Amino acid sequence: MVEDAQTSKAPIQQLADKISAVFVPIVIGVAVLTFILWYFVIPSPESHAMHGTITPLANAIINTVAVLVIACPCAMGLATPTAVMTGTGIASELGILFKSGEALEATGGADTILFDKTGTLTVGRPQLTDIKPLSDRFSEEELLNLAASAESGSEHPLADAIVAEATMRNLKLQALGSFRNYPGKGIRATIDEKTVVVGNSRFITSQKIEIPDEIMQKMRALEAEAKTVVLIVIDNEIEGLFGITDALKPTSKQAVAELQKAGLYTGMLTGDNRITAEAIGNQAGITEVFADLLPGDKTGIIKQEQDKGRKVAMVGDGINDAPALTQADSGIAIGTGTDVAIASASVVVISGDPLSISQAVRLSKRTLRAIRQNLFWAFIYNIILIPVAAAGFLHPMFAAGAMSLSSIFVVTNSLRLKNFEKKK
Repeated sequence: MVEDAQTSKAPIQQLADKISAVFVPIVIGVAVLTFILWYFVIPSPESHAMHGTITPLANAIINTVAVLVIACPCAMGLATPTAVMTGTGIASELGILFKSGEALEATGGADTILFDKTGTLTVGRPQLTDIKPLSDRFSEEELLNLAASAESGSEHPLADAIVAEATMRNLKLQALGSFRNYPGKGIRATIDEKTVVVGNSRFITSQKIEIPDEIMQKMRALEAEAKTVVLIVIDNEIEGLFGITDALKPTSKQAVAELQKAGLYTGMLTGDNRITAEAIGNQAGITEVFADLLPGDKTGIIKQEQDKGRKVAMVGDGINDAPALTQADSGIAIGTGTDVAIASASVVVISGDPLSISQAVRLSKRTLRAIRQNLFWAFIYNIILIPVAAAGFLHPMFAAGAMSLSSIFVVTNSLRLKNFEKKK
């Protein structure tokens, strides 16, 4: 895939190809005009040429060849592929996979980067830290046993945290009588003829179960500590609260700061409640937090940002991030995440380190800058030296040397990307 990316054309290369398609006929026209002027219009070469005493035909041919040689668009052809090849090669050494040249350009052109929370900015291994029974009907361990038994049918990270705690306490889980999953909300199950509902407050309310103010206050206290609160309802009565925490990755704050320093607007998309999400966002230094989202809502948020004219990069690792990764201008998947997220993304960061995301964006921007520099100097070189050659001041031999130097300049400028790690 790295080799495919190195040989694929970025959109900016297609622009260079279009310009070259117009440039070449123009140069041929200039060369023909140069021949006509030097052969038919300009007086004897002895008084005007730099090449000694030669015939008008020979002088016209020499100046025409000089124009054709100096205008050879080698540097323009090398400007993009040399930079893309070097950039993607350096990226692969850093554990970053750009699947195409287009992905490299889209990432470098992004002005907004949106993060999934769980597993992307956070460690992705939620831990159950609080169990709060709300009545005398069930003990802490009974609530945990019922919740873990019900959540054993779910693959959600929060469900895993509840089951893991029950396993650590050596609790024997009960058999599921029935089970239904509500993506991004919660679950409903039957355990030992008891109807058990586990989920967030929105889900509990949607099940026509009212949450009293005193329970809401306890929830907010846990949420203020950056904990996700899950309620357990048994036979239509709220019987307990679970506080689950997922620590921020050690390098998340530094990565966000680097991206903001590079001029990107940062945001976080999560299905978590707003209080908890904002607490995590503040810890990471995120500019804006979008909370209480269902899986499909993430795609909608990205569309909204794109409608504002923003170029959006989305970073995620889960199954529910796959549509958002596809919708974004640049989808960046964490390599430690799900296969479907990796398949949906145009960029894959092999490690789970957020600093690699910052590296991917900064390397893309550096590569684009190198491409623009290459194209600028290639065109300026032609614009300046074609008239010089047409005026008879450049021998074909020196024109060939100058043309070679322009190509060497482009290649050398692209190879400067190898200093990316040393000079960030």
